[in-house]
Amino acid sequence: MSTTATRINPLSYLTEQLDELKARGTHFRLRLLEDEQAPVCTFDGRKVINLASNNYLGLTTHPKLPRSSARSTRKYGVGSGAVRTIAGTMKIHMELEEKIARFKNVEACVVFQSGFRC
Repeated sequence: MSTTATRINPLSYLTEQLDELKARGTHFRLRLLEDEQAPVCTFDGRKVINLASNNYLGLTTHPKLPRSSARSTRKYGVGSGAVRTIAGTMKIHMELEEKIARFKNVEACVVFQSGFRC
């Protein structure tokens, strides 16, 4: 890399590194999802079967979710906030756990904010 190029653009080395990645075939390009994460969706202009989603229950397209999420947003607000183990357990957390326990016919349950399984 020339000193002149560095003075003009101190980040010019990044272009060189990207070009090298492309030449080796290891350059990663983000794919553009153009619609909802349904079983069949559009990536980069092509309709494909979506095998890479965590939407295995089909909840992202369930008709009750937009209404319910809008109602919850009005009541509880939106934001990144903290998980319940840091910011506290809300009443809706407890209600959800009670409903799940009744559904599973068990004494109690705990809902974690991550992929933990008991």
